[in-house]
Amino acid sequence: MFLNVAKNMSFSKIISRTFSLTTTRHRIIKIQDQEDFNSQVLKSKEPVVIDFFATWCGPCKMLLPRIEKIIEEHNGTIHLVKVDIDDNAEIAMEYGVSVVPELVLMKDGKVQGKMIGLQDEDKLKKFVSKLSESSTEKK
Repeated sequence: MFLNVAKNMSFSKIISRTFSLTTTRHRIIKIQDQEDFNSQVLKSKEPVVIDFFATWCGPCKMLLPRIEKIIEEHNGTIHLVKVDIDDNAEIAMEYGVSVVPELVLMKDGKVQGKMIGLQDEDKLKKFVSKLSESSTEKK
């Protein structure tokens, strides 16, 4: 019976939908090796927040959405770079990382600040704002 009804129905109404795509205003870069780190961080024209993390680290997983949200608020003026300490132990040692998660602020290839451990959004905002402040001071 259902098939007979379906055959007799005319589908004169057309359903239309519009989709809007939003572009991501920040980049998240996962560092592969030292050469990648040099080009994406040390030679970056934009300020960078480095997230030293480990895949097995629970607090690292909790920190990521918080720091992503804050980076997004800066409308592409600050980039987020992720460095897995297990894959890039030399880079982690070079920056004195012994505990994860650890965030390092970089501007013009120089460390602007460090923060260790899982933090709430207010502390993260204040911390990341140091990069914005250092940018406006130079202008």
